[in-house]
Amino acid sequence: MSSTVQPLNLCQKTYLLTYESNGLGDSQGDESTLAQKLGTKLTKFLALPDIHAAMEGQWSLAWGPAVFESQPSKTSYADNVMYVAASPDKSVYVVAIAGTNMSSDYDQKTEDLSVNTTKLWTDAFPSLKPYGVPSGINPWPVVSTGTALGVNALLGMKDPATQKSLVDFLRSLSATDSKTLIFGGHSLGGALAPTLALALFNPSGGPFSTGKWGHVYVLPVAGPTPGNQGLSEFFKQVFPPVSLNLPQSYYAWNQNIWNSLDAIPHAWVVDMLKQIPTLYPAIWDGGQVPSNLTNQVNGAVLLSQLGGALPGPYTQLPNIEVPGIFNPFIFVHDYDSFFAQVGFQHVIAYEILFGILTLTSEDTRSSFPRILKRQRGLFLARGGPATAERP
Repeated sequence: MSSTVQPLNLCQKTYLLTYESNGLGDSQGDESTLAQKLGTKLTKFLALPDIHAAMEGQWSLAWGPAVFESQPSKTSYADNVMYVAASPDKSVYVVAIAGTNMSSDYDQKTEDLSVNTTKLWTDAFPSLKPYGVPSGINPWPVVSTGTALGVNALLGMKDPATQKSLVDFLRSLSATDSKTLIFGGHSLGGALAPTLALALFNPSGGPFSTGKWGHVYVLPVAGPTPGNQGLSEFFKQVFPPVSLNLPQSYYAWNQNIWNSLDAIPHAWVVDMLKQIPTLYPAIWDGGQVPSNLTNQVNGAVLLSQLGGALPGPYTQLPNIEVPGIFNPFIFVHDYDSFFAQVGFQHVIAYEILFGILTLTSEDTRSSFPRILKRQRGLFLARGGPATAERP
């Protein structure tokens, strides 16, 4: 029986590919073992009839997947994951970057939260030196220490089969003037993808030039803010916003696509962090915001203020804010229910937004915290917005 799945547009295809980079979750093993495991999963996933129909043909793994672990062992978890997928005719390449692995302490404590200190752009990526910043960017661009660590981990990764880095792989491609290259990621990946793309295509010394490709795009989704106003201006200069000219304005390139009810993209802009406790209609137990939530937000504000002291506060990248839909079946009344709603808004809401709800693999879906899976099942069973038609 042929698939009844309708083809996705290129934004949707990119998001589905980047979403599937998160499939390892709580899998344990060294870097090579986990890379092989994810590679097998992705190969099977891309061959599924519904995926074949949605992607308009057989996409394939062109590089990776590669895995980085801060402390590799037989019982360690993936800290960063990246792979490159190629379209059937090899005209489009998608660099898919995973988000935070909720099983990884390194991800949560180091790459996510190391925002109280920053790195000057010119010092952030030693393997790419020497490089600079185009004139006219003010203030001087900086990135959070956590983002710099994540991007350097990605730059150091090698395809287990070929031992090529991502830079080596991109250099090996021919006729790039007729090819499209897209960097994408969700959550932590939504901060790493634009920063990696900018580092590689930095016109003041990066190894590649956008002018030597047909198109180079970035699709960051639900990403926290990686740096200051200078970084935002720098990114916009190299990757100006591009629309797909579809009724859904969020199908676009070079802008962080985020759900207004998702707490994660509120980091790390101070005024946005302060909005987090009031994101949802809530009837709080005891009549007030839980103290642990208040303390966490205050702590996040302090981290942001420390990191933004010089040269300038955290500032969002060019972005598209999409009005969120509150999940009425998650009644917000205490700390746990608040973060259940956060989980829904940060994960399932984007599956709905990008129309991939029925396409995501069970391995990837189950890699997110189990509470999100329970809430997703509850929401679908009760016929909430998750049953809406594909955008």
